[in-house]
Amino acid sequence: MHKKSNNTLNAVLAVMAALLIVGTVGLFWVAWTGVKWLRAEAAHAATVIGGDASVLIGKPEYVGTWVGGGMTLTIEAAGHVDYEKKEPGSSESMHGSISFDGGDMVLDVLVMKKRMHVDKPPHLDGARWLMTLDGIEVERA
Repeated sequence: MHKKSNNTLNAVLAVMAALLIVGTVGLFWVAWTGVKWLRAEAAHAATVIGGDASVLIGKPEYVGTWVGGGMTLTIEAAGHVDYEKKEPGSSESMHGSISFDGGDMVLDVLVMKKRMHVDKPPHLDGARWLMTLDGIEVERA
């Protein structure tokens, strides 16, 4: 009877050791995945805060302060953007980075993004620079 108890104890210890190993591997995988995610988010945060000048290569006409329809949009050559829109009873403001996705301009502020369709890209109309975003015509100040 003593031998049967010893075998049961060994089996329980073996199962506990296996669970400990599987748990350790699982925790290592979670930590490794978390570190990868944090690195990506830190890089993303740095881009949002500082901007990414490469986004505006070939698009220097976008740089400047654009005003119209209650909107003020300042696009810096470094890729940083400040956006503010005021309407009766509401206002919205964002400070982040800019990117382009097809015909859309994307303002990225870490946890949220705002897409604005570029109906008409920046163009010279006489002596004025104009652009139309989401149906709103803005002029470079």
